[in-house]
Amino acid sequence: MKTVRIWVFFISLLGGLHWGHGQQEEVLPSIVADNLEVKEKIPLTLRFGADLSRIIRSQTSDDFNGFEAVADLRVGEKFFLALELGNVETTQQVEQVNFTTEGTYLKVGFDYNMYENWEGMDNHVTVGLRFASSSHSQFLNNYTVLDRTRFWPSSDIPISTGYATGERPNLNAQWFEVVVGFKVQLLKNIYMGLSLRLNRLLNDKLPENFDNIYIPGFNKKTDDNIFGAGFNYTLTYSLPFGSKK
Repeated sequence: MKTVRIWVFFISLLGGLHWGHGQQEEVLPSIVADNLEVKEKIPLTLRFGADLSRIIRSQTSDDFNGFEAVADLRVGEKFFLALELGNVETTQQVEQVNFTTEGTYLKVGFDYNMYENWEGMDNHVTVGLRFASSSHSQFLNNYTVLDRTRFWPSSDIPISTGYATGERPNLNAQWFEVVVGFKVQLLKNIYMGLSLRLNRLLNDKLPENFDNIYIPGFNKKTDDNIFGAGFNYTLTYSLPFGSKK
């Protein structure tokens, strides 16, 4: 009888060990899975397109011809490197002066997305900075002498040849921009965007006997104000090419 009890004890002990081992195998993976932080992969995308406002203005105005290409590269969950490259030719009348500005500009910087998307959405509400530089020329087409006394006959006839008229080449300017904007995903990989910019002029090369009344990419400039403003209205396409954790 004593021998039977000993065998029952050993059989019960072995059965308990086997059951405990099975339970441990089931519990340990769940504990490990619960304690591991799962990090989603961040898609790397290159988004590129054009500013529609300049295209529309070029088609509807005889005094403006311009184009701006835009691109951004996603380098983090909320950070985007941004680039804008444009060309402008515009003729304007400012008081007694008629002039044409022609040149290119380049803007580089970043955007930060502040918008928390719902699942399946990819919209952006961004703030950012740009450093910008232009290379341009000014052409004084004609000017009118300001004669408030009307002493000189025909003083209101524009002067288009001679003193001060002609081209001022090899000009440049540098400024930075504070940018606020948004992008809305219309279709898969296609986005419509709008951005507003506040510009602060850092430096510009002044033409001889003239001024940079208009700077490509910066827009209008005055003697008393080094600040400017602008906007763009973009249509872009996003091209995924990888991901990172």
